[in-house]
Amino acid sequence: MTRTPKRLLTLALGAVLVAGVTGAACAQSADLQAAMAEGIVGEKADGYLGLAKAAPADIKAKVDAINIRRRAAYTPEAAKRGVTLEEWAAAIGCKTLSGRVADGQAYQLSDGVWRVKSGPIALPATCG
Repeated sequence: MTRTPKRLLTLALGAVLVAGVTGAACAQSADLQAAMAEGIVGEKADGYLGLAKAAPADIKAKVDAINIRRRAAYTPEAAKRGVTLEEWAAAIGCKTLSGRVADGQAYQLSDGVWRVKSGPIALPATCG
């Protein structure tokens, strides 16, 4: 079943619990926060963290661990709402890009290009 982007965004906005999980996961360690501030690690439109630049193995491992936790949090929420995991993760990605990425931090839209935020992010049409 195909969902409209606006419907997915509405679902994401209602998912305070899941958004809180992703936010808490990002703020987990000082070195990961520093990597985010330096534009090494960034948020992606697909709802997961990514490496915008080469990173030490320990940072990559932390990004991987957070993404595993995010997927674990997204899976039951997607099932509960009758959408695919990918649709739910992307809806959370839209919410994260619109409200949690600070100026100077890296982010990646669905086109795969890493950018550094300076002002509002022009969200993809899939965000509604």
